[in-house]
Amino acid sequence: MKKKATIVTVLIFLCMLLVIRFPKGGEAVVSGDCEVCHSLYPGMMEAAAPGKPLRYVLQNSMCVNCHSNAERNTIKMLGGARVPVVYSRVEPERPLSGGNFYYVKVFGDRRGHNVDGIAPVDTKNMFMPPGYDRFSDPSAVGFNDKKPLACAGSNGCHGNRNIENPFASILGTHHSEDFPVDGSTTARSYRFLKRTAEVKGVTGLEDKDWGYTASSKEHNEYTPSINSFCADCHSGLYRRDEIGNASPWFRHPTGIVLPKRGEYMKYNPDVPPPADSSGIRIYSLDAPVARPVVPAVSSEVVRPGTDVVMCLSCHVAHGSPNEFMLRWDYDSIVSGEEGSTGCFICHTGKGE
Repeated sequence: MKKKATIVTVLIFLCMLLVIRFPKGGEAVVSGDCEVCHSLYPGMMEAAAPGKPLRYVLQNSMCVNCHSNAERNTIKMLGGARVPVVYSRVEPERPLSGGNFYYVKVFGDRRGHNVDGIAPVDTKNMFMPPGYDRFSDPSAVGFNDKKPLACAGSNGCHGNRNIENPFASILGTHHSEDFPVDGSTTARSYRFLKRTAEVKGVTGLEDKDWGYTASSKEHNEYTPSINSFCADCHSGLYRRDEIGNASPWFRHPTGIVLPKRGEYMKYNPDVPPPADSSGIRIYSLDAPVARPVVPAVSSEVVRPGTDVVMCLSCHVAHGSPNEFMLRWDYDSIVSGEEGSTGCFICHTGKGE
């Protein structure tokens, strides 16, 4: 009995060494007492049959349950871990950088992604992402148009999209080394946006509080890899015949460098740079840019001619109070009328 007890004690100690640790980089590595998360939901683990190993049985709801809140706060404590809230059941006090699924749940399809367990199926597009092109999707499984959008898996955004099951596609990632964020593994992909095991994941610099206290100086840093990621499901919206060949475009192109000329040299006109800093501008949270290379720290400096326009320059990832998941109300922006918000942050001459 003594020998058996010693072995059990050693195993528990080794487990705690793996779980209770301080991450070097991002905030995604879960730390603390195992039971805090793994005993949250009654029946989370059950035996498939008498004498069989335990299995997770709440796979479809775990992501939603953990990252939801009945209150307005968008960062909650789960035991000793800080958890970002992406779905608030009441209007969120301060949505995080990706927005909040509250808006698609309450205001309908055009306000966000219709994730299973949060919002009903999109009435126009049904189960199929708008602009989906199977040949442009690097996933071996592909998007199943008979099943709803999920948080992860082949019908989702996070995890390995070569794995159909959402839970399996991201299993273990919260306990894996997540730094540097170089896209090499699911854990080391920006916000776990891996794409597939064979395709490099999204890269970037993750803000420590997910944008809760974001400012021009401290925020997420994106790279153009986010454009390729969005195109996995919406590649048809990137086609030249859909964007158009001349201005004004039917759809705004992405992946283009913010021009170093004309009106674009006044990017974010409400916040001019110091007089002795010619050729740079100050970062706007309402029209963020991507960096050609992942920076070591976030920066308030934007360089026309170098930094890149991306999908998230105009849209948020989860949900927005504005149509088409825009960062701002498009209907309130009228060319020729004075303004420096929304489109006018880059197209400064159109608001003069």
